[in-house]
Amino acid sequence: MANRISRITTFVEKHKLGFGVARLIMMSGVNVRSFGPNDPDPPDALRRLEQALPQLLTIQELKELQKILSEA
Repeated sequence: MANRISRITTFVEKHKLGFGVARLIMMSGVNVRSFGPNDPDPPDALRRLEQALPQLLTIQELKELQKILSEA
């Protein structure tokens, strides 16, 4: 998967379920469900998601997500 938004969405769904993804959409204003694994990341949407993540994930989850994102 090259798309960071798609990987973030998958991670949030795994750890916070569908409710977490809904919160992420509301907090960021980005419809993360509309991005597929091969779609390009719009810089503004990615920035808004990254700003919302600390309010949604724990520090440990943020570290785990950062590791996943850096591996690909």
